[in-house]
Amino acid sequence: MPRTATVCPGSCNNAWRRAEALLEESGTEHYLTPVWGQPVQCDGCVECARQHLAELPELIAAVHLEATHASRSPVTATIGSGASIEPAFPGQAPLVLIEAVLGAMEELESDVLNLRGLSEGRIFEGPEGNRINSTVRFLDAHLDWMMQNHPAADEPHHPNNANPGGQIHGWYGATKRFVKDGPQREVQRLGPCPNCKGPYLVQSTDLRLVNDLPYIECRDPDCQRVFTTPEYNAYMKTLTKALKAVA
Repeated sequence: MPRTATVCPGSCNNAWRRAEALLEESGTEHYLTPVWGQPVQCDGCVECARQHLAELPELIAAVHLEATHASRSPVTATIGSGASIEPAFPGQAPLVLIEAVLGAMEELESDVLNLRGLSEGRIFEGPEGNRINSTVRFLDAHLDWMMQNHPAADEPHHPNNANPGGQIHGWYGATKRFVKDGPQREVQRLGPCPNCKGPYLVQSTDLRLVNDLPYIECRDPDCQRVFTTPEYNAYMKTLTKALKAVA
């Protein structure tokens, strides 16, 4: 049975959703109209997801260069001379980000294979570049189905939701922000956020210290989770162990 058209859950309707929330809260009228899905997500969001997918291999390769050259961002934040972060191996942040994004991509591929009855699952192995390109090709081939028929297709695009369009937007944003930050970094870049998986965590320059250790915060405006240094160190130990196990 065909699905009836719904309001697109993508970012195209962010302004309309905010206006609707304000209307419900305070009775403030607005004249915005929603963008309707075709039937679930609109053509614009579908094409945006397709474009982001196409750019992911190049963006991930750029992130990988930081790991290859063991680049490390300078610590310029004046958090306090007594502050300390457990030493990371060179290039740790980009490697962890790549593993997190690639793992999420392959998880979505497995999900689609299962939902469409195409396979009971496949083993993701081989060179990292081949895995990335193969998964991107698969997701692009099934993008139209995912954006309209995936069980989570009608969930809002949000880091904690399973909407394929939202997931792709999250991967793209995480890698794009990591690469675009370039040499003008104001704080030390750390690993990806355990809550939203990106773009990355940083030492806070605003929040007070706890026992001379800085808070760690997520720069993603949709997440903004805050962690203590011990919480971050425990998280990174787990990720580093998993990363070295598959290296």
